[in-house]
Amino acid sequence: MAENSPSFVGRAAPEIGLGLCVYNGEPYLSGSLASILAQEDADFELVIADNCSTDATEEICREAARNDPRVRYLRRDRNIGVIATHNRIVRETRGAFFAWVTSDDEYRKDRLSLLAAALRDRPEASMAFSGAEEVDGEGTLIEVWRTTAATDHPDPIVRLRAKLDFYDETLQFYGLMRREVLERAMPLQPVVACDRVLLAQLALLGPMVAVDEPLLWHRNHAGSVSRANHARTFRRREAPRENPRWFLPNVEEGRCLVRVINHTPMRPGARLRAYAAMRPWLRRNVVPMARNLAHVGVGLVRGRTG
Repeated sequence: MAENSPSFVGRAAPEIGLGLCVYNGEPYLSGSLASILAQEDADFELVIADNCSTDATEEICREAARNDPRVRYLRRDRNIGVIATHNRIVRETRGAFFAWVTSDDEYRKDRLSLLAAALRDRPEASMAFSGAEEVDGEGTLIEVWRTTAATDHPDPIVRLRAKLDFYDETLQFYGLMRREVLERAMPLQPVVACDRVLLAQLALLGPMVAVDEPLLWHRNHAGSVSRANHARTFRRREAPRENPRWFLPNVEEGRCLVRVINHTPMRPGARLRAYAAMRPWLRRNVVPMARNLAHVGVGLVRGRTG
């Protein structure tokens, strides 16, 4: 990896470590960086991991690192994929709190200070997140998002059930996480729903505190990872050594959720309740899982007759 800004060795660790994973983020990157670096009353560092961009991303990031000592730029020796670089950047940052930030979102200037204050006020919380304004590629408002899920409930199984009931709410992923809790969770898994799976485990590990104000300006555009990736295409890129013929996207996602439950320390009775809490996910995925199996079956038949 190439690194442009001065080393952090010998400096006191900031309270917050921000990790920005980027690949060809030029269109919105300058605005995102400006909004991050304009954060008020927040002690943070920003580490940028560039997955071998081929546009002007490197130039923009190196300029930011030259001009602000809080920024460190790392350019990967090769494109290691979305999942690997997101997992690695957790270890490349410091601070009691951590957040993944993006090259296309922007942040209200008090976002980090308010989320950090929420975590300091709730030492049992796994993370704090905010409401958001979702906009399109041109900046036109689509909707204002605020969660209604009971992810702040004292019972971890209730929190898990709430997260699975509102499974497609993923903007919590860009909240501020307590690092020691994140490090107890499983790393991101090589499935499209990796953010949802991690959020399910964070819900089990501690309350997820909501700051109701829309502090995040989230851009939903055609180039977004969530919109640009088919499950099998994503898996083929993130796990290139695996035979894609045998990949069952929805089955694998369910297996990841079961692993999350097994990975989280809890009493046997609570674990049984956690399995039962998967009912909302199973209702939505029983038909897609059947299609997964049918897809493999068709492949086997064609392989024998081909």
